[in-house]
Amino acid sequence: MKIGGLIVGEGIGSIVRNANTLKAMTKRGHFEFPIDKGQPYVDEGSNPRVFGYKDSKYRIEYFDGCFYPFVVKKS
Repeated sequence: MKIGGLIVGEGIGSIVRNANTLKAMTKRGHFEFPIDKGQPYVDEGSNPRVFGYKDSKYRIEYFDGCFYPFVVKKS
C-alpha cells in the first residue's frame, strides 16, 4: 500500500484514510487531525495510543520513514 510516497507493507492492519472518520475521531478527543493536509497523519499528543470508536478498537501506530503516526483498525 502506498500513502503519500510511503510504502507500507502488508499485514499491518487497516489504516484509516477517510478524512471524515478521522475528523469524527478528533472530535471525540483521541488525537489531532489533520497534521499534513491531504494525508491521513495524526498527532496523538498525550492521549492513549489504543482507543475504541463505534464498537471497534483502533491504535495509533508509527511506521518507518514517517514523522507522524497513522490510525490503524485492530483486527
